[in-house]
Amino acid sequence: MRIGKYLMSMTMAFLLASAAKAADPQAGKGVAQAKCGQCHDVRDWEGEDAASLESLIADIVAGKVKHRTRVELSPTEIANIAAYWGSGGR
Repeated sequence: MRIGKYLMSMTMAFLLASAAKAADPQAGKGVAQAKCGQCHDVRDWEGEDAASLESLIADIVAGKVKHRTRVELSPTEIANIAAYWGSGGR
């Protein structure tokens, strides 16, 4: 069981790293507004960098961090939202 969790963790890290290279803040804006906008605003993340936001969002999606609702996002969507929020909405 530990090996399975390790492989899943490594796969997620690889996917996130791959997605981060091609992160698109404008695409992230659309996804954030559609899937997160009822509760969150770009100003909520002021001062946070994209890498830390991407890690947090990935943990929320994986169920490691408690969140008000279940969130389903692809690794690309996670990277894009993090890029958008991390840029302060620019």
